[in-house]
Amino acid sequence: MVDISCTYDYPDNVQHLLTTVNTLWFTKGDKYQQVDLEHDTDYTGLVESSCGEVSCTGSRCHKTCTLRIKDLRQSDSAVYKFRFTTNLPGGEYTGDPGVKLSVTDLQVKVSFPDPTNPTGAELECHSMCGLAGDPPYIWFRNGQNVGQGVNYRAYIQSGYSYSCAVKGYEHLRSPLVYAPRTPSVTVSPSGEIEEGSSVTLSCSSDANPAADYTWFRVNRDGSSRKMNQGPQLVFSYIVSSDSGQYRCEAQNTIGKRYVYNSIDVKYGPKHTFLSSSSSGEIEEGSSVTLSCSSDANPAANYTWFREHEDSVKASGQNYTITNITSELGGNYYCQAHNAIGLHNSTFLLIKVCIQCLKTTDVSLTTSSSWTTTVAVRGIVVLLATVLLLVFLCMRRKRASSKACGRGGRPDTVEEVRHRKPFINTNPSFTKTNRMTSFAYH
Repeated sequence: MVDISCTYDYPDNVQHLLTTVNTLWFTKGDKYQQVDLEHDTDYTGLVESSCGEVSCTGSRCHKTCTLRIKDLRQSDSAVYKFRFTTNLPGGEYTGDPGVKLSVTDLQVKVSFPDPTNPTGAELECHSMCGLAGDPPYIWFRNGQNVGQGVNYRAYIQSGYSYSCAVKGYEHLRSPLVYAPRTPSVTVSPSGEIEEGSSVTLSCSSDANPAADYTWFRVNRDGSSRKMNQGPQLVFSYIVSSDSGQYRCEAQNTIGKRYVYNSIDVKYGPKHTFLSSSSSGEIEEGSSVTLSCSSDANPAANYTWFREHEDSVKASGQNYTITNITSELGGNYYCQAHNAIGLHNSTFLLIKVCIQCLKTTDVSLTTSSSWTTTVAVRGIVVLLATVLLLVFLCMRRKRASSKACGRGGRPDTVEEVRHRKPFINTNPSFTKTNRMTSFAYH
C-alpha cells in the first residue's frame, strides 16, 4: 500500500463569488482529457481518494488530497498526477510533472541446468531493486519454509508451487511459480454445433510463468496430430468430419498439463440410398421389402412416397408391400429427415408381372429337355457308327478266311467280285434254283 499526497491553494472568492473545487487523480490522458482513477477499470477496488479540511488565510485557501493504492502490483508503476478545477474562469490546474511511482518485487527465475534431467530445476530469487548489504532469502514450497539462499534446487512435481522472500519480510513474498493447473476448455458458441457454423475452442490454465498452448487432433488409433499453436482453435466452417476428440496442452518452464474435449457436429441427412429385397420383375401376389439408409446426425427418420403421389405410403426405415398387384408398381423413393434438414433418395422402379416366375421355369425346363435330347441323339449316332465299323471289319475277315481255305489268295476273291454274272433266261427257271443259276467264267 502507498499514499500519494498533493496540497494546493486557490482564492477563497472572486468578486464575492464563492469558489467551488472538484479534484481527481489520473495516469491516463492529458490536461485536456483525463481518466479518473476511481473510474479506471485497471484500478477497480484498489484506489481510494480523500481530501482534508480547507484552511483559509486571508483570501487564500489551501487543501491537501491523498491517493491511496492498495495491493500494489508491478503494473501500478506509472506517473500519477493531480488535477483540480474551480468555477472560476480559467480555474483549471494540473500538477506537473506529477509523481513517478516504481513498484518492484521479488521474482523467481527457473532454469534446468541438466538437459538429461527435465525435473531437476534451479530456482533463483531475484530483486529488481538494489537491497542494502547481502540479505538472506527464504524459500517456500506450497507455503512451507524449505530453505535459505539466493538459489534453491528443487525437483519439480505437479502440484508444487515455490516463492521466496527476504528474511524479516516473509509477509512480502514473491509471486508463486508453478506448473500449469489442469486446463479448461470453453466452446463458442455454446450448445449444439451444426455443420457450416463457426466454432472456437478456447483453452486456459492457471500457471506462472504463463503457459503456452498447443492443440492436437486425437486419431482413432490413439495417435495425435498437431492442429494449432495458441490458446484458440478456430473452425471458420465446421464440417461433419471435424467431429472427434481434441487435446489442449498447457506448458511452461515448470511443467505441462493437458485436457481432452470432444466435438460432435450435427448435420442433416445426406447420401440417402434406397434398396430392394428383390431384383428384376416381381410376380403379382408376392411381397417385396424396400430399405432406406442415410448418413445423418442425429439419426434420420424415414418416410416413403410413390411418384406423383403426395400422400405418405409408410414411415420407418423399411417398407414392405405384401400381396403386390400390378396397380402397385411404379417409382418409389424415401425421404430421410432430422431436426437439421431432409434429403430424398433417387427413384426405384418396381415392375409387377403375372406368372413371370413360372414362364421362366418353363423356359428353363424346355431348354434343359432340348439339351438332353441332343446329347442322347449324339450318343446313339456314335454307337451306330462304332457298330457299323465293327460289322464291316468282321465281314472282311470272314471273306478272307474262306478264300484261304480254297487254296486261293485273298486278292482273287476281289477279282472274282468284279466279274459279270451269267443270268439264265430259261422260262423254266424256278424260284428255288434261282440263286444257284449263277456261273462264273
